[in-house]
Amino acid sequence: MLERLHSITVLGGSAATSFKEDQSKSWPYLLKSALPAEIDFRVETRGGLTFVRAITELADFPNEDLLVFHFGTSIGWPVSVVKMGHKLGIDFQGEFTFHQPSHAGRTRKSRWKRALKVKLRNSVKYFLFSSGLYKSRISRLEIPDQIDAVVHLAKHQSKRILWIQHQALQNRRIFLERQSYERYYKEIVKALEKYKSPEFTVITLPDSFLKQENYLLDCVHLSEAGHRQLYDIVREAFKNG
Repeated sequence: MLERLHSITVLGGSAATSFKEDQSKSWPYLLKSALPAEIDFRVETRGGLTFVRAITELADFPNEDLLVFHFGTSIGWPVSVVKMGHKLGIDFQGEFTFHQPSHAGRTRKSRWKRALKVKLRNSVKYFLFSSGLYKSRISRLEIPDQIDAVVHLAKHQSKRILWIQHQALQNRRIFLERQSYERYYKEIVKALEKYKSPEFTVITLPDSFLKQENYLLDCVHLSEAGHRQLYDIVREAFKNG
């Protein structure tokens, strides 16, 4: 089915990238290389892509035969709402400050320093949470409306939509983060259910995918093996669709 399309656009967050300068082994480019060269295939990635940010991006997109979303669940991770800049080596106002490192340090010393920073930041997270200063950026009640807005705009631009809903592993997050993330993930999947149709395909990662070898150290972004498996999942979805 993919081979019969004339234009495909992929819009994704950092989960759709390989975290390297060479993106050829990320799943969008694996897909692009497997399709006929005459297909107009565009890949647009934005770190920290949320549903609201996607609406802004879509406003500048052309009409296409297939629009592919690859959303992470960054809205599910709590963020610091402290407005005091750098303290204790932590940028409390940074959007990605409390994210885990994607790769281990190259030397024993650098690995030790990164491990120490992770422990410090995890301790700070508990303090902030107990003070009401570490919480999700939006209410879960807003998720259905935001998804409705994205889908409404996307349907005016594309004949068919493929929505890949990313899922992170939980083993490098504190309990409070895992609890928040799970609730948001379930709310997103629930909100997408009503849109499933031959023209709107939803892909969620199966349990068999959720293992460390498919992820980088941060347990959020995909490894080379993970990108390859996701590419296979996308191809299989259209083969059966």
